Amino acid sequence: MKKHIASLGTLLMTAALLAGCGNSGEKPKINDTPVNTNGIVYSNLADTESQNEVAEILESHGVTKEQTQALISWADDYNSRVSSGTPAEGFQPLGDVGADYSGFIVDGREAADGMFEPEANCRLTSYLLMKNLIQTNGKQADNDTVLVFDMEAVDSCRQFALSEEERNNYVSLFSRVPLNGADTMEKHIELIQNTWKDRDIKIEGDGISLITVYLHMPFDDVRFVGHTGVLVETDDGLLFIEKYGPQLPFQATRFHDRNELKEYLLNRADLYGDETELAPIVMENDRVI
Repeated sequence: MKKHIASLGTLLMTAALLAGCGNSGEKPKINDTPVNTNGIVYSNLADTESQNEVAEILESHGVTKEQTQALISWADDYNSRVSSGTPAEGFQPLGDVGADYSGFIVDGREAADGMFEPEANCRLTSYLLMKNLIQTNGKQADNDTVLVFDMEAVDSCRQFALSEEERNNYVSLFSRVPLNGADTMEKHIELIQNTWKDRDIKIEGDGISLITVYLHMPFDDVRFVGHTGVLVETDDGLLFIEKYGPQLPFQATRFHDRNELKEYLLNRADLYGDETELAPIVMENDRVI
């Protein structure tokens, strides 16, 4: 019975996390137009060579070895539990519709008490890599339901544990942005940027930045971080590191420029709801891409 209850809890957690770091298995596209992925390659950090390459690039931009080793540990743990689908080793061509995770299944990680532990999502992964570069004043939106399961993971699972200061910065960084009835893209962007100023969110780092995709939730009159990843400048372009979804792989992708990155992000099918929602907004730190 305990395992049945745990499975139900896992399903509920997964469903809630779909509101951020989407978990769709659909092939990403808009209006049936494939993403232009010529020359774009990706890895699921499933081999030592790609892991070392990504870690070296991250560490050269201020991410500590402790943080990169944690990322590799998370990736190894996830990849070892994939029971359907094959994580990409090395860097493989992305393909004209992006990585296809429609057949991926990962077995849950059971704790000693019989409950299933939460999976890393995009926000937890990005914060792992950026936490020593982020400062805030700790302000946050009240009763942010979007982050309920993030904080449950932080408070209950050792691998996601944060200090009190880190926890406050996490919530301030990813807490929703109230819209106060604003109904235009221009006003939404202004409110997001004003929220960053109000919370004194600062990201310090040379050649490394946080990419956030703010989605519109009309019913609650807010924008929230539906997806996020870490962007690093390299000698031959850009490297973007993300957790594609709670039940889906870690992914490191090489892009030539920010236009390719934005096109890639906006072609995720799971970012779009109904006609009442305004389009996603892609930010690099506090600037619109």
